[in-house]
Amino acid sequence: MKSLTAYQEVKQKITEDLVRGRYPMGQALPAEKDLSKELDVSIGTLRKAVDELVAEGIVVRRQGRGTYVAEHDLKRLLYYFFHVVKHDADKKINPRVELVSLTSAVANKEEASKLEIKEGAAVWRLVNCLYLDDKCVMIDQITLDKRRFQKLNRADYINREGSIYQLYQMKYGQTVVRSSERLRAGLASKQHAEWLGIKPNAPVLFIRRVALGIQDDPIEWRVSTLNTDQHEYFSELIA
Repeated sequence: MKSLTAYQEVKQKITEDLVRGRYPMGQALPAEKDLSKELDVSIGTLRKAVDELVAEGIVVRRQGRGTYVAEHDLKRLLYYFFHVVKHDADKKINPRVELVSLTSAVANKEEASKLEIKEGAAVWRLVNCLYLDDKCVMIDQITLDKRRFQKLNRADYINREGSIYQLYQMKYGQTVVRSSERLRAGLASKQHAEWLGIKPNAPVLFIRRVALGIQDDPIEWRVSTLNTDQHEYFSELIA
């Protein structure tokens, strides 16, 4: 196995501290001189490690203030994880989410594979309706490993402050830093058509997403069904 370079070891140590909760969300990391001394590395090595953590969205630099553990605010939700806009528009409208159901279940083969748990393991299944301009445009079917979210309940979910990912981070210490998505075209089922206000078998877009944590561990498996009549999936890549 290829050995880690000095900066990769530093990155790994900082990541492990983040996972253990040494640095809570929104908190600043120690000053560079203090952290480099603690880790017994040069400032240059430390900066290279932190640069990668910044690039991955795990920490953020604030001009003149230092480096902070990233928080899931509305801006982060909209520009990193929410990709639906009206046709021929580049402005993202703030989404409104309504919980349809939250049920306890056992993982099927696909859920187990995506969440890297055993088939039959305990999971939560959630169904959300996402609204733009007071119109339901997308249905989210979410699966969560119960071991990560043992005390999840409908009241806490509905009454949360901020986004779903903020709830994961604030209450359960599960920080989503990136997602892996696959898209495919399909036809609306009778139930999805009813939720979306369209005819059964109308064309829709299926978005299949695994949300990943700090250590690239799967936190959430989500299948979204988007009504593409007036809205489309939007993604902006920066080279």
